[in-house]
Amino acid sequence: MSRFLIATKERLQRGLRFGQMLIHNTVSQKIAAKATPPKAVKATPPPPPSTKPPPKCPGGDKNMKRKPGYFASGGQHAVLSDCPKPEGDFMKAWSAKNSRYNLILITGFLAAGGTLGFALSSGVLCLNWTIPEYPYNEDEMEEFEIEEERRREEKEAREERHQDAVEARELSIRRRRAKEAMEREVDLMQRDMDGGITDAELDELQRLAAEREAFELWEKDELKRLEEQEKEREKIRKEKAKVKAERDKEREKKRKEKEAQLEKEEAEREKAREKARKEREKAEKEKQKEKEKAEKEARKAG
Repeated sequence: MSRFLIATKERLQRGLRFGQMLIHNTVSQKIAAKATPPKAVKATPPPPPSTKPPPKCPGGDKNMKRKPGYFASGGQHAVLSDCPKPEGDFMKAWSAKNSRYNLILITGFLAAGGTLGFALSSGVLCLNWTIPEYPYNEDEMEEFEIEEERRREEKEAREERHQDAVEARELSIRRRRAKEAMEREVDLMQRDMDGGITDAELDELQRLAAEREAFELWEKDELKRLEEQEKEREKIRKEKAKVKAERDKEREKKRKEKEAQLEKEEAEREKAREKARKEREKAEKEKQKEKEKAEKEARKAG
């Protein structure tokens, strides 16, 4: 309730102030109007009418005959002869201008090519078309080489296993077919001994016998080839193992030499540090002696 009363009081006060301002302005305007009456202004009389005829446009007389190619005011008409006319040989001017433009174009191409070539040759501009060499140390390069050898060995082992699987599958398929042909051949031979067979079955029996002999020869050669292949692989594995052992031995030798070099360098650094420490201690002792000597001389002088 108190808020409503305060708001009503503020509105009444605002309205009273606005009314006082309005009354003050109105009264001041009325007083100023009464104090200064307006002055009477004398009107100027209009000019007397002119008796002269109005001016005529030159050539406005319809009865006057005009010259052809002229305006009524006397100006001359524009004709085609007033247009600008080309002078000289057009092809000669065009060739000279085109030669200049071609010279500017060729100069721009040469400048762009020379700038690009200089930037590429100086190494300022790098187009990243090659892999930059990373500054690996010797240990990292050795690790990369060992990893590359391991991957190459794994790839060769996978290829050998795949080749062995393919050859074993082919051998098993041909053995299975030979077994089926053998069963058919035995059946035909049994029927021949029992009661005889037809000419077609006889031809089939002869074909099966020839195929069996050919398979036996092929199987013998294949087993021999596989055995020789295994021996060759074993020989290659031994050679690789020997090369690997020599390489490991060389790496171990280099590692030991490197460790010995590091130990030698560390010993030299330790020796240099010990020498520097002794020199520093000697210098401190000499400084201490000089200080004691100076104190003695000061005491004697005092």
